[in-house]
Formats: sequence, structure tokens, C-alpha cells
Amino acid sequence: MTQQELSEAQAAVEAAELKLDRAEAHHARAGSEQAVTELRAARADAHAARDWYRSLAARFAREQAAGRARETAEASFPEKERKAVTRRLEKARDEAVAALVEAERVAGRLLAAVAAYEGVVRETAAGLKARGLAAGEGGEDGGTAGGVVHLGGEVWRPADAPSLLASVARSAVAARDPRHPVARWRQVVGLPDRAAQVELMARAAVR
Repeated sequence: MTQQELSEAQAAVEAAELKLDRAEAHHARAGSEQAVTELRAARADAHAARDWYRSLAARFAREQAAGRARETAEASFPEKERKAVTRRLEKARDEAVAALVEAERVAGRLLAAVAAYEGVVRETAAGLKARGLAAGEGGEDGGTAGGVVHLGGEVWRPADAPSLLASVARSAVAARDPRHPVARWRQVVGLPDRAAQVELMARAAVR
């Protein structure tokens, strides 16, 4: 706010008090019902004007103090230091952006590779079934209707790439900050997808 606004509020107080003085004088002379009404209105106006002025004065004082504090802070932050801080911020930002770009590339490779893996597993399962090798039907090896492959004592499960990527992100965040909201994501995935995620992430953990 400005000094002009404060001055106008002070002038309004003076005008209201002058009106109150006149109303009191009129009430003292006349004592009529109208004089009483005018006196009450003048008192209310004067009271409101004083409250408004006090509010503006307090606000003006706070803003003036804040302005002086800001000037002091500006003076204690010289140009040389500003440039050094700016360089530090720029370096950290550039590193973060570079890491983000790399993460996007890695995420793209992950999505593509897992999708390809899912395709191979499902294709293999379908091929085995087409050859009469259905898992659990007369033998352990074979494919299932859900696209899972049982072969040589191992199990290959098709994995949903986007769900796996989300799971990786959640695990990475949880390793740094278990209380972060991302670390507490609850994925809505079926048991087969969850089993595939656990298997692939377990294998990745030992590499």
C-alpha cells in the first residue's frame, strides 16, 4: 500500500470525528430522537474509520519494515555471490536434465525389450500348445492358455511392460525414501503379471 492511501484513511478519521463532534453538540442542544439517531450513526462511523486507519497503519508499518529488510538482504548478496550461486544452480539443473533424458531413453528401451520378451513368451506358449504340448497335461513342459511357458524346469511368464516400469520406479523411490507417496503406489495387476514382475526383478537384482 502507499502513503497516499494511509493519508486518505487518516483524513477519513478526522472527518468522522468532526461529524461526531457536531452530532454530540446537536444532541446536547436538542436531545431529540433524531439527534440520538444521528449521534449513534456518527459514533459508529467514527469507530469504523479509526479501526480502518489502525489496520492500514499496521499494514503500512509491516510493509515498510519488510522493504527495509529486503534492502538489507539485497545489500548482503553481492553480484559476485549471485553469479556463483547461479552457476551452481545451472550445473545441478543441467545434471538433472541429462539424467532425465537418459532415464527416458532407458525407460523406452525397457518398454521395448519387455514387450518383445512378452511377445516371444506368448508366441512360444502358443506354438507349444499347437504342437500338443500343453503344460500340466501329461507332462510338465508346454504352454498354457495364459501364455506361460514351462520348459526344462523353468517358467517363463509374459510381463506387462508399463506395469513393470511403474514397479521399477516405485522400488527405486522406496530405496531412497520409503515414506514418499510414489514408494507407496499400489498397482492393480493380476497375479500372473505380479509373478512375472517378481521373477524379472529378482533376476535383475543378482546381476
